[in-house]
Amino acid sequence: MTDVEDRGAPVVGLSDTDLALLETELAEIELLPRIDADAASERVVPVLRKARAAGLHVLEQRALLVQGEVAYYDGEQERAAQLAQSALKWATEHGSVFLLARAHYVLQKVFLDLGDLSLGLEHSVRAVELLGEDADPRMRLDHIARLADCLGYNRDLPGARARYRQALNMAVEIGDVDRELLVVNNWSYIEAQYGDAEAAIELSTRMQELSVTTGTELGIGRRDTIARALIRVDRLAEAEEVLEPVADPEFRLAGREGDGGAEGLLALVEVQRRRGKFAEAQRNLDVCLRLCEERNLGYVRVAVRQEQAELHAAAGDYKAAFEEHQLYARDALQLQSDERDARARTLQAMYETSEARRQSLQYRELSLRDPLTGLYNRRFVDEELPRLLAEGTTSGRPVTVALLDLDHFKRVNDTCSHEVGDHVLSALARMLEAAVDTAPDGSFAARMGGEEFLLVLSDGDQDATTQLLESLCATVRDHGWSDLTGTLPVTVSIGAAAGPSDPVPDPAQLLGRADACLYEAKRSGRDRVVCDLV
Repeated sequence: MTDVEDRGAPVVGLSDTDLALLETELAEIELLPRIDADAASERVVPVLRKARAAGLHVLEQRALLVQGEVAYYDGEQERAAQLAQSALKWATEHGSVFLLARAHYVLQKVFLDLGDLSLGLEHSVRAVELLGEDADPRMRLDHIARLADCLGYNRDLPGARARYRQALNMAVEIGDVDRELLVVNNWSYIEAQYGDAEAAIELSTRMQELSVTTGTELGIGRRDTIARALIRVDRLAEAEEVLEPVADPEFRLAGREGDGGAEGLLALVEVQRRRGKFAEAQRNLDVCLRLCEERNLGYVRVAVRQEQAELHAAAGDYKAAFEEHQLYARDALQLQSDERDARARTLQAMYETSEARRQSLQYRELSLRDPLTGLYNRRFVDEELPRLLAEGTTSGRPVTVALLDLDHFKRVNDTCSHEVGDHVLSALARMLEAAVDTAPDGSFAARMGGEEFLLVLSDGDQDATTQLLESLCATVRDHGWSDLTGTLPVTVSIGAAAGPSDPVPDPAQLLGRADACLYEAKRSGRDRVVCDLV
């Protein structure tokens, strides 16, 4: 794997034996980050120092790339992106195929976290293609397993399953228990989220059995995966049993989770709430909230708000539930803004280091689209809505935002399957596109996440807007859903808000008003439109 350029370079203070040892040490370190990022971080520093002193440029770049991957696991996306893009540029210029494969490997995960699933998939495919057959089997396994993850997130379940199976067979063949557990965990998670619930259960059972036979303690993340699979099939008591250790502070501390176990606690709270254990759920939610505040976990804090609203509602305190839901909407919009800024910083750090200072129009468009429905995504809303609101102020025609949420959508997923649920979401997306076709220029539809969608209408005519939304609500209700959902009805609740035309409305406040209307539509019976048109 070492390039000829290294062998021909002047080696300062290194014998052939020392050089071989340095190469062997680095090769071992490159296998560590996914399994033990802390060990990789510690061991790579002296290797990097020796490579630089000896003028071994390929080894230096490989060591820097290890630091980039460790930075990713430490939550330092900007540094990870910058180091990986720099390694990609250097490898391209110097023809280092191995380094190219490794740079694509790190960039795949960065782009997945940025929400660009298509570009993440491209990097993942290149990472597998470029890694030679002579590479360490553990490294080939890691590249294939990451491709499986990426295919899963892109909803290519047959492709993901084939790659997971390949990686799992490799792990068993070489006797690598750590990697076997990793592959089984990720495969089970993908099945639980997007695929076959029974397959997720089978995989999670295998993970538990492997843990027992090898004496490997299941950490919080893997317990969460097992619980998610059990939740999919309503085996809530078993899910609670799996998650119970997460309530122990010593167990959370020993797990060394980056979030201190907050996400695992949140899963336990959901299970306890659904089992009617409201007092226990509230105690654990309070602990989760403290962890969020101590560790500045904004993304978990938003989910805590939502779970708190659910707890209040389950306990019959609807006033408190509504107030908490309003706080959830506020925090969710702030998180969205923070994530947008973080993505921008990461991309800036990446593109400042290489020739990739421009994105192709193809990839930019893909990055603005939801992979399941083809509608625009939150990123597009963040960029386009402020511009439309400013134009609406100039023209005197206020923009209307309408949030749509499928009613009782969980029943469709639980009763019919997540695959049927995906078909329902796609069918609704086509109805939204048809509605946009009849709306004024500049209007658009977007998927905000899960079963929540957004219509942005650029016309200030309140009567026409109300009529369009009422018609859309009826279209969904009257659609022939029986082929997909049987006797289960499919309806939507819609909350809409508009204006004022002057001054320029704040996007977050406008969406907050629409969300309040959506909540009122849900509260007053669902399958209806509630508007706040100024």
